[in-house]
Amino acid sequence: MRSTRVRVYGVLAAVATASMVLSGCSALDLGREDAVDPLDPKSMGAEWQAENFAAYYEQDIEWYECGEDEGLDDVYAEELEAAGFDLAQIGCAYIQAPFDWEDPSTDEAIELSVVHIPATSGEPLGTLLGNPRGPGATGVDFMLGQAFAPGFEEIAANYDLLGFDPRGIGGSTPIDCDGGGSKLPVVQLGVCIADNPLTHTMGTSQVARDMELMRALMGDEKMNFLGYSYGTMLGATYATIFPERVGRMVLDSAENAEWASLIHLFDQQVAIANASVALATACRTEYADEVEVCPFVDEDSLLAVIAQLDESPLVTSDGTAVTGRVLREYLTGALYQSHYERGRTLDTIALALFGDQEAIDTIGADFGETEGGIDMTLTVVSCHSFPIEPDIPALLAHIEEVGMPRLLGGPEITDATLAPFTDLSCYTLPESGLDITDSFDARGADPILVIGITGDHATPFQYAQVLADELGDATLLTLDGQGHSASYSDRSSCVDEAATRYLVDGTMPAAGTVCLDD
Repeated sequence: MRSTRVRVYGVLAAVATASMVLSGCSALDLGREDAVDPLDPKSMGAEWQAENFAAYYEQDIEWYECGEDEGLDDVYAEELEAAGFDLAQIGCAYIQAPFDWEDPSTDEAIELSVVHIPATSGEPLGTLLGNPRGPGATGVDFMLGQAFAPGFEEIAANYDLLGFDPRGIGGSTPIDCDGGGSKLPVVQLGVCIADNPLTHTMGTSQVARDMELMRALMGDEKMNFLGYSYGTMLGATYATIFPERVGRMVLDSAENAEWASLIHLFDQQVAIANASVALATACRTEYADEVEVCPFVDEDSLLAVIAQLDESPLVTSDGTAVTGRVLREYLTGALYQSHYERGRTLDTIALALFGDQEAIDTIGADFGETEGGIDMTLTVVSCHSFPIEPDIPALLAHIEEVGMPRLLGGPEITDATLAPFTDLSCYTLPESGLDITDSFDARGADPILVIGITGDHATPFQYAQVLADELGDATLLTLDGQGHSASYSDRSSCVDEAATRYLVDGTMPAAGTVCLDD
């Protein structure tokens, strides 16, 4: 059914350009009192956007049957049917959007891949847009899976669900970067930018504007949104640009506006190091049922295993070397998993250290597959939010205050340990730092629910606290625990109930509410 899609790039651009000519002025005429300011995204709000890109708002969405290309395979189909969804009503489509929302004269368009899942009740309160972690993660397959997530039944009954792949990612006019045969980040990024003009307009604000278009096309008065991790930055950016359009918004595992700064990168790596040590230390106690023999039991033994593998790596069946670095990345991946899966990870590591080839292959599998390619979407999107002033002295002072974890090469602070946190290759992108990099501001928006996890390794808890303050009328719900993603993750009925009551009834949890894992 995909082959029947009509590409309307030229038509949309022609209509949009014609409307500008007929108006007799430019939307960027800074001589007018009501002119827009490119440095102030609020000056290009919902009305400005709809007026200057009217053709995109008039398009009809042509839904087609989703298939495996969109993530709707037999497994998902079975789960969705079991959850009460009518597969015949689930539709996929491509929405046309401007190449650059900040340039009304643009004659180029892109396509955004979306999926629509009608409410199981048949009587939706509205549309709930969702976005997973990232940047770089797709949202179509995310929403197909979220629809039958544990504890999500009442949400699925009360909302039509809409998932989308952000521009440049997945099915949404994806960029294609091969790194130019180099391992240098600055060269990889430079080649990617040269080969993919869309990299210039893949910032978070551009995606938020895509979301505003989707809201209008779905016929919703306000934006209802569920975002995780990077999705919280998308939601906060949307609320900053379009505060009057915010409906019920849940930002789970939240970060704040400085998420792409050097200090935040360091803090994230510190949180990952601390969480990895905590996992190792808990092997004998919390994971006794899943692990027969612990591969390590504290920081010292974890560091010893890493050093051992760096000196004498294990080798997978296809020749991939399982070094200490690979082990650390494999362990980091476990931090995103459930308690049971974390235990299995520890058990797999123990088996691998005993020479079990299947276990060695499991650890090395993901790293062997990516050796010849490169995924630059995370870097490109992040670089748009990389601050114009990186403030190296502030970074050094922060590292001195926090300390360099042993897992990151510390406690000594040297050029070698500092190098991963002083990368300025984002300056290769001309638009670096031109997105929102200082503070979000959602004054005028309806109340927003922010969720933070005290032991979150990916989006450290302190930044969820900052985000709730930045947004204005926002309430912070705390999960006292480890891991990433709190709601509808089969871990805390307390968090699920609070998020559900807010989304369905509009009832915000009391300020200061703290939940625990079940």
